[in-house]
Amino acid sequence: MVALMDVDQSGKLGFDEFKTLWNDLRLWKTVFKKYDSDKSGNFNSYELRQALNAVGFRVNNKIFSCLVMRYATREGIIEFDDYVLCCVRLKTVFETFKAQPKDGQGKATFSQEEFLQTIIYV
Repeated sequence: MVALMDVDQSGKLGFDEFKTLWNDLRLWKTVFKKYDSDKSGNFNSYELRQALNAVGFRVNNKIFSCLVMRYATREGIIEFDDYVLCCVRLKTVFETFKAQPKDGQGKATFSQEEFLQTIIYV
């Protein structure tokens, strides 16, 4: 989680990075409680989709299926800690994409080195 929020890639969180992480964790916890509709303490995929949309992570069905395969158990259950890791990962990739130069069609441009550095560190 530290690497995912370590914007300057210093290997540690500065105060502002920690503050951002703390505020995000509080938001994600509140949303988790709100969308855990059956109060089971975990999510099914429907609850996960609602929660991700609520915090601003809108992804297509193909990407969502990948997230469920990555973060859910074999029974399709997403525990709170896996939900948080999913949110951290999504926040990181969305912010990384937004920070890159775009072509006329909204596609980001990465050099191989930039891509590898981003993927390997996070």
